[in-house]
Amino acid sequence: MKNAFRLKYTAAVLGALALVVACSGCGKKEKVMLFHAGAGQRSSLLDIKDVFERRHPDVCINFSFKGSGYFIADIQRSKEGDLYLPGEEFYVLQAFERGFLEPYDPEKDVTAHFMPVIMTPKGNPKNVRKVADFARPGVRVSLANPKSAAIGIWHQKIFKKAGIWEQVQKNQVQSPKCAPEVLAGVQHAVVDAAIMWSTTAVLALRDIEIIPIEPNYRGFVKLPIGVVRPPYCKHPKLAEQLKNFILSEEGKAIFRSHAYVIDPGPLDEDGFCADGGKASAEDCKWIIEAARVCKDESLPVNEQTCGYLVKEVQRQRQTKRAGTLE
Repeated sequence: MKNAFRLKYTAAVLGALALVVACSGCGKKEKVMLFHAGAGQRSSLLDIKDVFERRHPDVCINFSFKGSGYFIADIQRSKEGDLYLPGEEFYVLQAFERGFLEPYDPEKDVTAHFMPVIMTPKGNPKNVRKVADFARPGVRVSLANPKSAAIGIWHQKIFKKAGIWEQVQKNQVQSPKCAPEVLAGVQHAVVDAAIMWSTTAVLALRDIEIIPIEPNYRGFVKLPIGVVRPPYCKHPKLAEQLKNFILSEEGKAIFRSHAYVIDPGPLDEDGFCADGGKASAEDCKWIIEAARVCKDESLPVNEQTCGYLVKEVQRQRQTKRAGTLE
C-alpha cells in the first residue's frame, strides 16, 4: 500500500509540474511562442528555452507538455501553436496529413533518437542483466500501455523479437500509462525490472541501476520536429529559427546532455541496431559511468568520469545535498 501511494503521489507531482511549466507567464515580452511537445522532452527543451531566450530577449517560449497523441485535439481546441516535438514520428506524419504542420523531412528534421535501456531498483536484487531475464519466473515486470505510451510499443517489439513475449506477460505486475510512471515503479521497487528510454532513466541515477540492452535488441526511435502552419502559427519566422537552432550541432548537443542518442548508426527496417552496437557504444558507456559517479560521491564529476552527462550528475548530486530526494 505504501509503495502504491508513493507511486500515485509521484505521478501527481509530475503532472502538476507539467502544468506549471505549460502555463508559465511571459511578463511583458513582445513575442510569445507556444511549443507543443511530448512530456518526455521537458528537461532538454527547458535548456533550449534558456539559450534561445537569452539570444532573443523579446521572445518567450511557453510549452504545452502532454502525451504525443493529444496534439491534434489540443490544437483544434486552442487554435494556436508554433512548433511540435512529439516522442514518435507517427504523430508528426499524422499532424502533417491533417494539415496542421509544414512539410516534414524525415532525414533532416530529426532532433535526436530515443534508446531503450534496462532499469532495475538500486542494487539489482533479481540480477536482471539481459532481455531474457525478464522471462524468468518470479521477476516482477512493468509493461507500459502501448495505447498511451510509446515505450509500451517497444516493450512488445523487444520481447517479441526475443521470442519471450508470452512469458514476460505472465510476469507483468504493472501497466503504466506514461514513461514517468514506469520510472517511479522501478525507483520504489514496485517492480524488479523495466525497459525505459535512457533519457528518462538518467533522471534517477542515484535510485536505480541502468543496464544497456544487447545490440540485437537495442532499438532507436526518431525524435522529430515540425513547424505548425498558419493561421495556428503566430510567429512562423521565429518558429523556423527555433527549429533550426534545435537541429543545429549546438541544439543537438543539448539533447545529448540529457542522454538522447544523436547518431544511432545503421538500423534495420524495424528500428533495431544493425551495426552490432558500435555507433551507440559510447552513449551506453557514459550512461553506466554517470550512474556510478552519481552514487559514489568520492568520485569527481567531470568529462573524464561522466562524459556529456556532467550537468545531469551535478544536478542530482546537488539535489541530494539539499535533501529533497531523500
